[in-house]
Amino acid sequence: MAIGKFLVCLPYTLREEGGESNDPRDPGGHTNRGVTQARYDQYRAAKRLQPKSVSLISESELQDLYRTGYWDAIGAEQLRPGEDLSGFDYAVNSGPAKARSAIVKANAGAPPLAKVIGNIATARLSFLHGLTTWQAFGRGWGARVARIEAASLKMAALPIAPNATAAKARQKANSKSAKSATPIAAVAGAGAHATGSHLWVTIAVVAAIVAVAAVTAYNAWRQGQRATILANAAAAQTADAAQAAAKAAAPATAPAKS
Repeated sequence: MAIGKFLVCLPYTLREEGGESNDPRDPGGHTNRGVTQARYDQYRAAKRLQPKSVSLISESELQDLYRTGYWDAIGAEQLRPGEDLSGFDYAVNSGPAKARSAIVKANAGAPPLAKVIGNIATARLSFLHGLTTWQAFGRGWGARVARIEAASLKMAALPIAPNATAAKARQKANSKSAKSATPIAAVAGAGAHATGSHLWVTIAVVAAIVAVAAVTAYNAWRQGQRATILANAAAAQTADAAQAAAKAAAPATAPAKS
């Protein structure tokens, strides 16, 4: 089986996973380079090997576990460049089943590859935001999703700027919705105070409006973080392209005479 694409994508995910950790807020517990102790125990048991600390996982074991457990599990070898990285990193972060489902939905209607990559990132953020551990790890997760989106677009030889613009537009739309919900809640509350009728129903409606406004405002922040990271990556991509163009246009230096 060809593993060239896998070895191209793996470093991006390993960079995001970092080194060894045992954060009490993380239900995964003791983790090394993204592999939990429980996952490593399963891997070694399947190979009829004695359990050992995930601190001691070898490079060959690490690659095999990531390839068989995540890359192969989502059929990443058949995905397009960039789409494979987005799907693979999602699988590692949230499980192969979630990643497979997101890839299928992202391709609905056969959109262009840049849109597929953006759709996967949007699905990741929505899922992660619903986790109870979002409060502890959400900022880091959001940044990771945006960095992988940017890296995926670059890997696909696509411009990053359009996805940054789309994220900025979503931020503005969410921010506008959050602001418009606040006066509606105020008017509803005032009406309940004035008439005194159906008080509990009105309170419930106001609470629902406020909750929606809070979620929408948070979505605006989330898309703002994504837009900023993508915009920075787009600027770097433009600078790299300009530098490469200038280098290509520069006259060749004549060899020094002896």
